[in-house]
Amino acid sequence: MIRVLHSVSNMDRGGIETMLMNYYRHIDRDKVQFDFIVNKKKPGDYDDEIRRLGGHIYQSPGLDPLHYPAYLRFMQQTVAADPRIRILHAHNEAMGLYALKGAEKAGLPVRIAHAHNIWIVRDYKWPLKIFCKRLLPGAATHLWACGRDAGIYYFGKADWERRGQIIPNAIEPETFRFDSAVRAEMRARYGLEDRVVLGHVGRFDVRKNHERLLEIFAAFLQLEPRAMLVLIGTGRLEQAVRAQAQTLGITDHILFAGLQSNVADWYQLMDLFVMPSRFEGLPVVGIEAQAAGLGCVFSDAVPEEVLLSPHAIQIPLSASNADWAAGLQRMLQQPCDRSAGAELIRQAGYDINIAAARLQQQYLQLSGET
Repeated sequence: MIRVLHSVSNMDRGGIETMLMNYYRHIDRDKVQFDFIVNKKKPGDYDDEIRRLGGHIYQSPGLDPLHYPAYLRFMQQTVAADPRIRILHAHNEAMGLYALKGAEKAGLPVRIAHAHNIWIVRDYKWPLKIFCKRLLPGAATHLWACGRDAGIYYFGKADWERRGQIIPNAIEPETFRFDSAVRAEMRARYGLEDRVVLGHVGRFDVRKNHERLLEIFAAFLQLEPRAMLVLIGTGRLEQAVRAQAQTLGITDHILFAGLQSNVADWYQLMDLFVMPSRFEGLPVVGIEAQAAGLGCVFSDAVPEEVLLSPHAIQIPLSASNADWAAGLQRMLQQPCDRSAGAELIRQAGYDINIAAARLQQQYLQLSGET
């Protein structure tokens, strides 16, 4: 049995983390085990499950530049303590350079950089991230990404076309298959039986663009006065979004559902999934929503690769709120066979049962086990 060391921020219920757990649950853990380096001290939502599945969680010194020497020592000690660790798989995007260089210093021959996005937020760490991003192709032995756009953004077109590989953000399609009984039960539980329900799943951060979503929804209410917006997730901008809802006078039309472990059931009660993101790699939630048979409206900042269903469209972020609202209304008026979603996603190559077997075989080959 080999162990693959995944470098992450922490294992909360975000898109990257959910993707990793989907793969982790479906691999043969007698052959390949996952361990996790976390860089935040906050416990993750998935920590208990990881330990139940046999994984280890290692707390790093953090990604502060002043901690870089300590980080390299930490990586050497971690790898030396368990010779079964054969692969480093970094999901920290630009800051994954720390883990990649640490793994190189520790003598790991397989170091995977995995791109999950197409943008870097311009915060106080932006100059450092840009510097680290330039060094990623040289520090990694393998370049993986959720989609072509993310791979080119993080590794450059030449390196991506020469060395890049797409790893699908695969899901369990049957988990999300449309179920009319679950829909009826969920809508009754939350008093939504006679409402038009728009839904969104995502962390409250700059990327997800909740403030624009609320503006669009306020315009949509002019067309559908009994509409409701369901927001699943938490994050540092949640209070600001709640305050914005108050200012717009739409609080009574929004359900802040928080973190939910049964997200599949929440997709059932929705009528339309809306995602006006400022930037994305390839969102797992977009795949899940289409598996649930939902019509989906994404911004043009989400890569076209997410459009797997004939009922999924993009609207430019430059379009007005009124144009967005009209687009949502048109989507709701289109006939949609929700029961077809799960099979559509399976045929598109996003079935975790198939994808996990392929990833497992690749890990074994890279480690020289097959």
